[in-house]
Amino acid sequence: MNEQLQEVIEDTRASLGLNNHYLNRYHFYREKNHFNETAYILNMEWFPDDAETSGDDLNPAGTVAVDVNFYTKAVRRIIFVGSVNSADSSMYPTSEAKEGVIEWIEEMTGLTFGRQFLIARDDEQLLQFEAAVDNIPVSPGGIIRAEFNEDSVLTVFYIDGDFPDEEQIEWEPFALIPDKYEPIASAQCQLLELPDEDKEKWVPVYGIEEVFLTNDAGRTIPFTFGVDRSSFVGRDEVLRWDEPLEGEFERKDIDLSPEVTLETVLANASHPDTKPLTDNEVAVCEREVLRFMRLVYPNDTGKRRLTGFYLKDDYIVAEIKPIQDARNVLDIKIKLLIERDTLTAVNYFDQDVLFERFKHFAKADEPLLSLEEAFDKLGEHLEVDPVYIYDDSRGRYIMCGKIDCAYGVNAVTGEVVVLNDLK
Repeated sequence: MNEQLQEVIEDTRASLGLNNHYLNRYHFYREKNHFNETAYILNMEWFPDDAETSGDDLNPAGTVAVDVNFYTKAVRRIIFVGSVNSADSSMYPTSEAKEGVIEWIEEMTGLTFGRQFLIARDDEQLLQFEAAVDNIPVSPGGIIRAEFNEDSVLTVFYIDGDFPDEEQIEWEPFALIPDKYEPIASAQCQLLELPDEDKEKWVPVYGIEEVFLTNDAGRTIPFTFGVDRSSFVGRDEVLRWDEPLEGEFERKDIDLSPEVTLETVLANASHPDTKPLTDNEVAVCEREVLRFMRLVYPNDTGKRRLTGFYLKDDYIVAEIKPIQDARNVLDIKIKLLIERDTLTAVNYFDQDVLFERFKHFAKADEPLLSLEEAFDKLGEHLEVDPVYIYDDSRGRYIMCGKIDCAYGVNAVTGEVVVLNDLK
């Protein structure tokens, strides 16, 4: 076995109290974060020495699944199968002592409670934390989760995302007052159409779209969730053509797995997605999108638009959305995967099939309330909280206000409703 790999394995065994376990299998994964930093992760499955294995390839109770950063040896994930902590119990906290859990997390992560993370959820068998600097949330941020079994013993730990420190922050006092943020919030108020599955009908509702506002109220930063969009190159192009193309689109198998070999890990090369899209790549991909549309959606000229490209595991993903009423909240899109080395489209996912069940819904009634009347009703429910947002142009987190509202106004009845209750 490779000497460096053996060192990481033995360090994991010692640090997690796995002396009565044996390493059954391991894999390597490669990741990229929002800051274009590459991490190589060693995933291990440790079986208890006395475990009874079966022929169904299922891990026995007490198996420990562990993810460790190969180069820093930082533990990213611990999961005890069957909620059975089979390791040295003296090395793990219990849910009975919250302070002990926090101290254990600080030791495992090198983070400081209150200065880099705070409690987001506190249940009997679950403690969840979120990234924060001096108790102010950050975005993009991170999450830490600790779960416990009925005996109060830790059985799940994981950490994901980014946890900046004070050196990455442009500190300033939160200065947004109503005179500054209310005009922005009013501009974010819009008429939406939400599906009511009980009545099988679309319902017109006024709501305020989440947005971040810089502390000087000079600009807004869109709220994004989920997929890493740091490589995103925006476009707003209506896709039109005079004639369709004859022939068929050849779909190929794709590999979006982050798994890599030991040789790749030892080379310690940057993730391929850290190399930004070039102008030439974007131009060629635009032509490839049009070719794809003429082949697969020949009758949709002028009905869809290209919204942008981003990188995903050495593929270029093109987002194609229908040109539809902006009030419709269903974010239906086609994701076209383009090989980066050949700049040729190889596969696609059409999300339209996911929303078939809404197509027979009755149209929404015409609104009786004006936008101004709706915003007046939502004013008392408006929330503006301080949050540090990463500014790509500065390479640092800056103070912003998160403008949000959990309520909406039925545009016909004027009733104030909880938006989550309508989804």
